[in-house]
Amino acid sequence: MSTYVNVGASDRATNVDFPTKTALKQRMGVSPGSVEFYATTEIGPDKGKWYKGNDLPVGVRFSVTGPNPYTSRKWYATVEKLANGTIKVS
Repeated sequence: MSTYVNVGASDRATNVDFPTKTALKQRMGVSPGSVEFYATTEIGPDKGKWYKGNDLPVGVRFSVTGPNPYTSRKWYATVEKLANGTIKVS
């Protein structure tokens, strides 16, 4: 059974959210460690959590809203780390 976490995604170097799903996919393919996912929940165990793109737990699906989950919801993506270690962005 998979767990879902609602998140936003930003570039770790600039702390700027990704403007498009394509930009997120490209960065995750080249340098997943430079991507940070921040949980948007206000209650529960994920409140205030941040996840590095290369340290995602297996079995957790991250539902990304972009470019910013609070101010502009123009695109959506699901990011998950598979059991074999690859990261899937769909």
